Amino acid sequence: MLFERHPGTSIHPKACGINQRTNEVFRILGIEQDVYAACAPPEISGRLAWYTNLGPDGREIFSREAWGQGQYAEEYASHSPSQFRMLPQIRLEPILKRRAIELNPDGIKHRTEVTALEERDNGTVVLNIHDLENEKEYEIVARFVICADGGRSFTEKLGVEWTGQKDIFNMVTAHFQAPLRSRHPDPRNFITWFTDPRSEGSVKSGAIYQLGPWPTPDDGSEEWVFLCNLSSSDPTSFTKKTMEERIRSALKITDIHIDIITLSHWNVNAINASKYRVGHVFFVGDAAHKIPPWGALGMNTGIQDVQNLVWKLELALGDEKRYDSLLDSYDTERRPIGERVGLTSLKNLRMHREVMDTALGISDSKSLAENEAALEILFDPTHSGNASKRQAVKNAAKVLDTEFKASGSECIIRPPFRDTTYHIVGLKSKARG
Repeated sequence: MLFERHPGTSIHPKACGINQRTNEVFRILGIEQDVYAACAPPEISGRLAWYTNLGPDGREIFSREAWGQGQYAEEYASHSPSQFRMLPQIRLEPILKRRAIELNPDGIKHRTEVTALEERDNGTVVLNIHDLENEKEYEIVARFVICADGGRSFTEKLGVEWTGQKDIFNMVTAHFQAPLRSRHPDPRNFITWFTDPRSEGSVKSGAIYQLGPWPTPDDGSEEWVFLCNLSSSDPTSFTKKTMEERIRSALKITDIHIDIITLSHWNVNAINASKYRVGHVFFVGDAAHKIPPWGALGMNTGIQDVQNLVWKLELALGDEKRYDSLLDSYDTERRPIGERVGLTSLKNLRMHREVMDTALGISDSKSLAENEAALEILFDPTHSGNASKRQAVKNAAKVLDTEFKASGSECIIRPPFRDTTYHIVGLKSKARG
């Protein structure tokens, strides 16, 4: 049974990259082809670029292929028959919900919130439920609880500490509608990063990515996401009006209609729970780890957490005493991964400044004139430093493979250690480890 305090699936875009391992999980669930049908088409889901802006004087800084498309297609295909695809979470969740209802028609309780939980001596967990629709309170008793509340309360309430770096900086994300593909110099780019000398580097200049729906509507009603780290000139909290102005400032397109749909302010964290299990309660997703989005590892890691856990819970429901140590393996196997992908994603974030911005010569410690002069070298073929700067930018984009071509992080190519000391009779004929 799933308790969800919201009336439906997410209304604000979150994650968008679905890696090969996650699509393997979706194949097991019977929804892989449904996901592919809703995804961005391959011709726009495997490319990104850096631009100064998209206005009349906008120039491309660099573009590259990514995420298993183009030159990387053969390599990714050798790792898995499943594909890395782009589908924003607001379009993925309805597919997951539909399949969940097919498997368990009464299993999802919207507008209900778990307000407290307590483990009893007999090994059961009592959950206090608040029915938000009818303003009623009631209790249920569970054998096991999967806590997937986004790390909003129960991780700390159960005495679990976080390790890592918290509240690194503030971000804002805007979901908006605008006829932007026709104004983009190369609409094949799924993500476009901006590097504006006035905005203290690429992360503060911001980025846009495509949100569909697909096939792309021809009436100009396509949807996008804009995100940026707040710069010194930004307000501490955006309204729809000030966000529209901020997007126009990044795009440098003054005559385009922008309709802001939703806004979200959030902090970048790279933290991991000190344990993923407390008695009969297990933490997954953001309740176990909060991962920066650079590398598309957050949602994927959460889904893979659940895949690791649920089959162990199924066995334990039949014989908890026998399989209790197997349940412990969830923490042993997944917690190091949560820590690793958090550090990897944080490194990806910092490399935008430390590698790409450095290659361009852009820095928030320099004056606007110095930043403009440094960037202009890239576009002046007669300048003595042009060739070396172009090579530096190309090298920087290659270093960012850890974000845009990270099959090792996405698929875990190197297998975990093998335990060949024994096998569980009856699970698989001639099984080892």
